[in-house]
Amino acid sequence: PQQSLQEALSMLGSDDWELKKKGLFNIPRLAESHPEVLLCRLREICLAATSEVTNLRSMFSGSAIVTLGELFAILKKDMDSEADEVAAVLLPMVWNSPEFIQKAACQSLGMMVENVTPARAMTVLMDRGVKSRYVQVRKCAAELLLSLMEKMGVAKLAGTPRAERLAHVAGTLAQDCHKDTRHYGQEMVKMLLNNQKFKKLLEQSLSPHDL
Repeated sequence: PQQSLQEALSMLGSDDWELKKKGLFNIPRLAESHPEVLLCRLREICLAATSEVTNLRSMFSGSAIVTLGELFAILKKDMDSEADEVAAVLLPMVWNSPEFIQKAACQSLGMMVENVTPARAMTVLMDRGVKSRYVQVRKCAAELLLSLMEKMGVAKLAGTPRAERLAHVAGTLAQDCHKDTRHYGQEMVKMLLNNQKFKKLLEQSLSPHDL
């Protein structure tokens, strides 16, 4: 397995397109069969894959994005340490890319949200996504954040250190210039208003008129 991983990483660093493609395919297969081998070199593997996300050949960019999504699905919470850096590379692809790349990036970000620790995913989305100046990025992050909130439940969220920030983020998204992002933000606000603590936080964060 160690040798197979080294070969896959060498393929990724190759100038040969076919080898690069094979390396991207082999890494998730190794993650399924020998996760302990990948975990020892996880940072190196993620750096190699994320460097291909911005490849000018969209076919390889798309393959790298899918590979990262598969790593989240296979390794789950073991990918917590890489979530921030991977999201920082995937989120820009949501707006500055062909449509199929945008879709692949959103799907891989969705796999991140489903599989890493919920608190980690929430922090990443609030740090990297909802503050973006790009409409498509905010929309994608808002949709994922809403699904995460629904999964965790308002009562649990109210007891976390992120409660105040979450109320502020929801209020901001609910007033976004993009109608879909606004919709996701308003759904968040509706959820939060069902909890007394969040209701107070929203009242502190927003003017009565905005609320």
